Amino acid sequence: MNAKILLCLVVVLSRAVFAAEVVSNTQPPELHTVWRYINYPFPNPAVQWDGSPTFSVTSGQQWDQVSRGLRVDIMDLKVGFAFFKTNSIVARLYRGNGEIVEPTEANKKLLNAPVSVSTFSVPGQEPNPQVMTYYPWGTNTLQEAWIEVSIGSERYWLEIPYGLDRNPTDPLPPAVAGGPPRFAPAMKSLTEHDHVLRWDNVHYVIGKTPDGRELTLIQSNPFDAQPRVDLYRSSKSQDLYSPRTSVQLLKPDGSVREGKCVDLHLDDNHLRRTDTFDLFDRGTDDLRCFGKIEIKIDDETYQVSVPSSLYAYVHGHAYKPAAVDFMSKLRVGMTLKDIERRLTAYNASHKSSKVVGESRQNEYAFNPDSGTVALTFDKSDRLESWKGD
Repeated sequence: MNAKILLCLVVVLSRAVFAAEVVSNTQPPELHTVWRYINYPFPNPAVQWDGSPTFSVTSGQQWDQVSRGLRVDIMDLKVGFAFFKTNSIVARLYRGNGEIVEPTEANKKLLNAPVSVSTFSVPGQEPNPQVMTYYPWGTNTLQEAWIEVSIGSERYWLEIPYGLDRNPTDPLPPAVAGGPPRFAPAMKSLTEHDHVLRWDNVHYVIGKTPDGRELTLIQSNPFDAQPRVDLYRSSKSQDLYSPRTSVQLLKPDGSVREGKCVDLHLDDNHLRRTDTFDLFDRGTDDLRCFGKIEIKIDDETYQVSVPSSLYAYVHGHAYKPAAVDFMSKLRVGMTLKDIERRLTAYNASHKSSKVVGESRQNEYAFNPDSGTVALTFDKSDRLESWKGD
């Protein structure tokens, strides 16, 4: 072998060794697991406010207080400060495993210690108060939860996506075949005074990009998942087309779903840019698990670990059982004829009838929910009461 050939081999081998070192020294992107807060819909500014409170659920990540548990803020309490002189707010958490959690005594006091977020008020136009409370984290499993908040005669049911009731700093739990989320058993008899509040989106604050932008993932899943990449920079207006962003879902089985960008938006000050993606993951898989939302900003890559309740098709929200939906539309005084006409919209059948004193009780079976509803009518065939089973 002559010297020229030997030199070429040395160069090739050196390059191969260098390439191997580059690959082995490449660090995977940091995995972000702690969500910051769950948003619920705010009143539409175009519609007159009906006096309903607004809600927010946070993990405590913003204040380095994740260990305190799930924090619930109840704001815009139209009942005012006077309400708390003779009344109290009652709240409890229902977990998917059947556990019912009451706030501790200290947190009950917080729940009924109203504060104002404004130091300015006009006599007769004082700001509405707000309160807060905490619940301990559940077990490290992929279970849904509901928070019931009773304020006077009204009850509000806050939906918590499965996988967010656990301490987000714990190791990721194993996958389970749990299927889509469900209503809590306590929600089987909803009335006109019950208000089911679906979660709108979950915020993961990732941190700053190398060029100083604050990066946040805003994840929603009404039916199909929709990630939003939020870039904020206070010192300089942003360009709508640079840097270039992309999103994909990395599933635990190794499959990848590419997100399709459907909107690029700048706020009025051009300081905040939001890129919206459609992310389709349709299928019949009932598996509850954790996947990764991968965000690329030019050459930088970021990964956020999210439960499948935030991306799997129809896993975002618990469906309302037919019997529950039917009962939520009932009112005392309705006629039997009117109710039977409404029943035609449901897959329900007349199961039985019996006389109780001067009243008559009809029982109806709802399929495929396997729920039953018993309706009690007076002697003039007007609805007196009802209950579900």
